[in-house]
Amino acid sequence: MSVIGGEIPQLHSLNTNFNRQSSAVDSLLRELRNELANTYWRGGAADRFRTSWSSEYEPALTRLSAALQDAALEVRRRADALEQAGG
Repeated sequence: MSVIGGEIPQLHSLNTNFNRQSSAVDSLLRELRNELANTYWRGGAADRFRTSWSSEYEPALTRLSAALQDAALEVRRRADALEQAGG
């Protein structure tokens, strides 16, 4: 059987930070996509980066953003459960 616990104010802070960082990752993704789409950059290095971007970096950042959102939701649920249990 698992036990849950935590300091409610710290959990609220962690929830806020996870959400903020997820938004920051989303913003980074948008900015980089836009720059890559609108920058004239040709050659081997450009091709290698774009290949790595689409196959590795972009999916990894997308997963990171989703993981932060999921963690924020879970932390909020735990804080809510602790508050309902009396802190």
